[in-house]
Order: sequence, then structure tokens, then C-alpha cells
Amino acid sequence: MATPQATAETRTELRITRTLAVPREKVFRAWTDPEALKRWFFPKDGFETNVPSFDLAVGGRYRIEMKSPEGKVHIVTGAYREVRPPERLVFTWKWENAPEEGESLVTVELYDRGGRTDLVLRHDLLATAEAREEHSKGWAGCLDHLEKFVWEWRKAS
Repeated sequence: MATPQATAETRTELRITRTLAVPREKVFRAWTDPEALKRWFFPKDGFETNVPSFDLAVGGRYRIEMKSPEGKVHIVTGAYREVRPPERLVFTWKWENAPEEGESLVTVELYDRGGRTDLVLRHDLLATAEAREEHSKGWAGCLDHLEKFVWEWRKAS
């Protein structure tokens, strides 16, 4: 059975911006180091993240598993389309356990602001407005954890 595809009218996009009080090289590293991802890439407290596959190269694939406190495992996979340290990452995004949502595209841009970083995250080609809302909540949680992680990382170095 074919997976339903969203029409151009139903696809939505999401844009989130944050300013982080650390240099963009550290923020870029947090996005591109699997050990760092395990420590911040989850939507809510209580989740455990595993990164069994991670090939940071154009065309390289990744697989991230986020286990909820209730034991449900959410798996996202994709491929890198652009890797430009320390300023830009573009990668596809597909929920393994929700194939009906199709594949979407994430762009992370990092702007140097003299020791601070402006982060702009765009998540394009989401299938529905509901998917956009769910991703908005998930990304907000992840970015909250990223902010806390890079701040602690900064103090430790």
C-alpha cells in the first residue's frame, strides 16, 4: 500500500530562533558529536537518547533513538545534505515509527555574534499542521536542553 503524501497546500514549515551564550563552534559541535547529542537531543526530561548510527558527511546517514520514560522508543533517521562547519547543517528527517508523515527537511544555521550564537532552525515539508505543532513542541524541548548542555559544557572547558 502506498504511503499517502502531503499536498503542497497541507505541508507546513516551522522556524525557531534562539540565542545561546556560547561560541558557535561549540554549538555546531553539540549538533555533530554523537556523544554530545545523547546528552541534549530529547524533547522532555526523562528521555534517554541513543545514537547507533552517525556519519557526518554529505550523503552520510544518521539514526537517533529517543526512549520515553514510559519505554516507547521514537526513532528518527535521515541523511545529511549539507555540512558546513561551523555555520550550517541540512539533513532529512523521517520518523521510522510514523512513515505516514513522510520525509521532511531540517536546516540549522548558526550565526557568530561575538562569543554568542544565534541559532535558526527551520523544519520544512512537514505533512500537516498537527505535525508542525508536535515538532514545534519537540524542538523547543530539545533546544532548551541544548542551551543547558552548551552552557554546562562551556563552564567545564
